Amino acid sequence: MSDELEKNDSQKHLIKEQYRKWKEGDDKKEHISTYYPGMDRLTNFKQNYSKRSGDILMSKNFQKAYHIIVPIIFLGMLGIIFYFLIGLPVNALYHFIWCDTDCTDLPASPGIIIVAILDSLVLLLMIINMFKEPWKSQILVKTKNGGYDFRFRKGTKMVERMESYKNKILTNMFLKADTNKDGFIDFTEFLRIDGEEHLTDEEIKEYEEDFEKADKDGDGKLSLEEMKDFSDN
Repeated sequence: MSDELEKNDSQKHLIKEQYRKWKEGDDKKEHISTYYPGMDRLTNFKQNYSKRSGDILMSKNFQKAYHIIVPIIFLGMLGIIFYFLIGLPVNALYHFIWCDTDCTDLPASPGIIIVAILDSLVLLLMIINMFKEPWKSQILVKTKNGGYDFRFRKGTKMVERMESYKNKILTNMFLKADTNKDGFIDFTEFLRIDGEEHLTDEEIKEYEEDFEKADKDGDGKLSLEEMKDFSDN
């Protein structure tokens, strides 16, 4: 029993040490901006932003349109939620306490007025954020999955927070998948990394291709560093 506990402690220490080296390695990579006035937008994106594999840089005009259309849709949906959660109860309370049976003389619904104020405050916060880093210099991309996402300039706190969060998630996935606790993930463990138990032949083939790409040294197992490199690409 004691030997088993010592083995588990040793394996946990190995994984923690891998994570520490990985994190310290990232922390030591201090990015020095290579941007200069008049620099091509695509070149600037490749050199100075947290680019991911499959990212397609969107044009400035598309990004401007996105910044107009998406907030309008977002504020509209938020307004509906505010109205049902706050506006309707306020209207009911107003009618119950202050208003007689006939409330047609009201210039506007109190609930709608409150919703408009809340939506305006959210819009104001969004506008203020757009003129502050890291949102001021963000770039819109189309991801390899077909959706849209923002990429931020390297060295900003937003990128650091995102990297730290991703590292924690990936480490937890690694620890969960490493069922024999040897500090590595073999292909059988890799198949269960997303929690899927019943996979089709086509899905298994895709996992095999991903595993081969991640296994850079070809030893048939993945370390935490290899998992990190694979997730980055």
